[in-house]
Amino acid sequence: MTENTYLTTLNTRGFLYEETLIVAGLLHEGKTFEAILETLLEENRFQLHSQDRTVRFFNEIQKRLEQMDVYLFNQFLVTDAETSKAILFYALLKKDQLLFEWMREVVWDKFLVLDWHLSKKETSAFIEKKAKENETVAQWTTDTKQLLGEAYHRVLNTVGMGKTDGDDIELQRLNIDPHIRQYMIERKEQRVVEVVLGELAG
Repeated sequence: MTENTYLTTLNTRGFLYEETLIVAGLLHEGKTFEAILETLLEENRFQLHSQDRTVRFFNEIQKRLEQMDVYLFNQFLVTDAETSKAILFYALLKKDQLLFEWMREVVWDKFLVLDWHLSKKETSAFIEKKAKENETVAQWTTDTKQLLGEAYHRVLNTVGMGKTDGDDIELQRLNIDPHIRQYMIERKEQRVVEVVLGELAG
């Protein structure tokens, strides 16, 4: 993990898959991050009403892309959509400590026992547990914590690891390109890779 503090970034800056593809494509063309931001603002590539929001999206995307090595970055641009989203999910988990802990302590544990049902109550209970253990989370409002739980569930839907069923989610493992899957198992951080795969990778 690269961040020790707990964040609520996903409340306002979700998975941002399409936006990340735009930035990664421009980066692949040889543009610097600074030049990319200028392009995004001048051409409104994200199609947002606020330039400030564009900057905030871009800053978040840059942090996620910096979690990818050269191989994963290149594969992110050219592989199938499900694998590409899995690569971005890996980068997001590396950046967002609390999201990683939720995935590891709640969702991954369910995969290990073949429990494919995740309720909003379970996610809320996880966040409340963290509020008792961590001063930062304890200071969040009820609305903030509720929005974060909803944001976590949306990420699962977007990545393809879950399908919403009423207030709850039916979980499923990702179908990742076998070559990229093996690369991640052999080269990347095991505890994070296991979360992405939904199974033990050792």
